[in-house]
Amino acid sequence: MDLSEEWSTLLQELLVASFPAVYPKDRLFFKQIPQSRVLAFTPDNQLVGQVGLDYRVMNLNGTPIRVMGIIDLCVSPAIRSQGIASLLISEVERLAKGHVDFVLLFADHEELYSKNGFKTVSNTCTWLKINHETLTTVGVGTQKVEGLMIKEVGNRPWGEGELDFLGYLY
Repeated sequence: MDLSEEWSTLLQELLVASFPAVYPKDRLFFKQIPQSRVLAFTPDNQLVGQVGLDYRVMNLNGTPIRVMGIIDLCVSPAIRSQGIASLLISEVERLAKGHVDFVLLFADHEELYSKNGFKTVSNTCTWLKINHETLTTVGVGTQKVEGLMIKEVGNRPWGEGELDFLGYLY
């Protein structure tokens, strides 16, 4: 919440460079502001990666679960494939352990997350649909969603079936 104007500009540039076809050029979030972020820097203090985090309760087959959601994980295109994304994922897992049951995300590149212990799941999801351009609610969606991946970091096993996000999709 307390990013300086300089850091906000650098973060915006990183997000737009990482998601050039879709990321809004006038804000630091796609649909909702992450509750927190983990940032990656070079030794000379250059911002090179980020991951937004969303902590919430969801409902899995009628049971409340605690979830840490990964939002917009990205690494500067100039230095990808050097392990920075895996370091960010490792830090998210460290922060999540002991506090949540699962880390959850939607993957464009499932290989990165699979090698970091995530598994693809195929739940029927219910969520609040948000138009990311107008930032308005457009309804409630219910369907299986491609790219849903989870990592068990607590004591609960994941179950196939119904997953209610109790909010928006990341």
